[in-house]
Amino acid sequence: MNQLGQRHQHFREVFKARDLLTVTVLVLSLFITYGLWDTAVRSADQAQQMTFDFRVRESTVRIEQRLAIYEQMLRATKGLFNSADDVTRGEFRSFIASLSLPEMFPGIQGIGLSVIVSPAAMSRHLATVRAEGFPEYAITPEGKREVYTSVVYLEPFFGRNLRAFGFDMYSDPTRRAAMDHARDGGTTGVSGKVKLVQETGGDVQHGFLMYVPLYRKDAPHATLEQRRANLIGWVYAPFRIDDFMVGISGELAEDLDIEIYDDERVSAEAKMFDSNKLIDATSVVHQLKRVRFIQAANRTWTIVITAVPEFERRMRWDRPQLILQSGTSISLLIALLLWLFLDDRARALHAADQAMQLALYDALTGLPNRKLLEERLGQSLTKAKRSSSHVALLFIDLDKFKPVNDNFGHGYGDLLLKEVAKRLQSCMRESDTASRLGGDEFVILLPDIEGREGTALVATKILDRVMQPYEIAGHRFEISASIGAAIYPEDGVEGKVLIKAADLAMYAAKNAGRATVRFVPRKETAPPTVHNGDWPQPT
Repeated sequence: MNQLGQRHQHFREVFKARDLLTVTVLVLSLFITYGLWDTAVRSADQAQQMTFDFRVRESTVRIEQRLAIYEQMLRATKGLFNSADDVTRGEFRSFIASLSLPEMFPGIQGIGLSVIVSPAAMSRHLATVRAEGFPEYAITPEGKREVYTSVVYLEPFFGRNLRAFGFDMYSDPTRRAAMDHARDGGTTGVSGKVKLVQETGGDVQHGFLMYVPLYRKDAPHATLEQRRANLIGWVYAPFRIDDFMVGISGELAEDLDIEIYDDERVSAEAKMFDSNKLIDATSVVHQLKRVRFIQAANRTWTIVITAVPEFERRMRWDRPQLILQSGTSISLLIALLLWLFLDDRARALHAADQAMQLALYDALTGLPNRKLLEERLGQSLTKAKRSSSHVALLFIDLDKFKPVNDNFGHGYGDLLLKEVAKRLQSCMRESDTASRLGGDEFVILLPDIEGREGTALVATKILDRVMQPYEIAGHRFEISASIGAAIYPEDGVEGKVLIKAADLAMYAAKNAGRATVRFVPRKETAPPTVHNGDWPQPT
């Protein structure tokens, strides 16, 4: 009975070991699946971010280009007046008609001429315009003012534009500010948000106006006084902002919510345009959201661009889900096969080799991790004791890395860490080891090094290489590094003591202003010790 009990106990232990090993392999397989899935998710997020940033740049550039084109059109119209002593209404109409404004230039209501009318010249001005076939012509709004302006030309001269004929834009403070800016600077002026006089009762849009000053032909206007004295009026264009933005985002305009604010502040009062009224960029935190500023002559426009759910659905990548589902299925299959064929030594060795790779190398950079570094350091110290040679450790902590993660996201931070790892490896000999402890901390093992001089040479080479600019996904990053150096046997004869010494030297480099290399100070006291037998922890 005792023998039978012993056999049952043995079988129970065998079954327990089988189950334990199967569960362990399953958990490990699921962990690997999770790592692959997480990497795929981050890659998908990065691709989505890059696509969104491209769309943001594209839309912003198109707005700037459209403003520049319309400014050139006004300057061309100004050239018409400067090329002749008198431009008749018919000549002006023919010139503007040749531009094909409605077909070629969305958003622009027309191009016109607003002239200055002094109170003394009011009667003569009214009589002249009325004699051209407009007997009811008058300058509006009514009232006494020191100076008047009047829209005398505006093409196309029909529909909404008829409402602006005779309008004194200078009577409105918002328009006047842009007109004064154009007049005094001899340059283009853009008004703040206004309601155009062309607006009727329906489909009302916010608008703005662009002005180019027109001075008397051949009259000087080099100084402020000359420009004010010789001003005739302004060539100008009114814009309805919704029409102005037609086609800015291309064929996939529904993917983005574009909001334009006539100010550097994002506020309801300054909002001129909103392509998607269902999304309020001022009250909701969006992952895919960018704020850009463009200069519209004398005005600064704030452009807030947010991805709508349709963009995220269209950009959704099925690969992470496929990896998760496939990885889970494969993990279960492996566990089942291991449970059925536990005595298959080949399968067991293969699974162990997979686990070894994960245990000894950093998943992000592919560099040796802390465990493998510790093993290689021990081997190097053993060899150095036999050959009376030197071993150096460089403890590297990246400077200015945290703002990259904070401002651009961990996707960019991971790409930057990979580039740093490549640069470190490019500075290494085959016998050297570049490892990543975690975060932005790296350790370099230099066996058989030429003492302090050789270590300083390698450390300086690494620092110069790390500090060179990085071009990643259309962005330029500049970082540096603080490097602490410790040398065997001067700074320690044990691996963990040597690591601690290099870590302290690295902090000395940071305290010295960063972007530098520091060695362990030469003192008569014993080298630093490691408390509790632990490695320095990542900061």
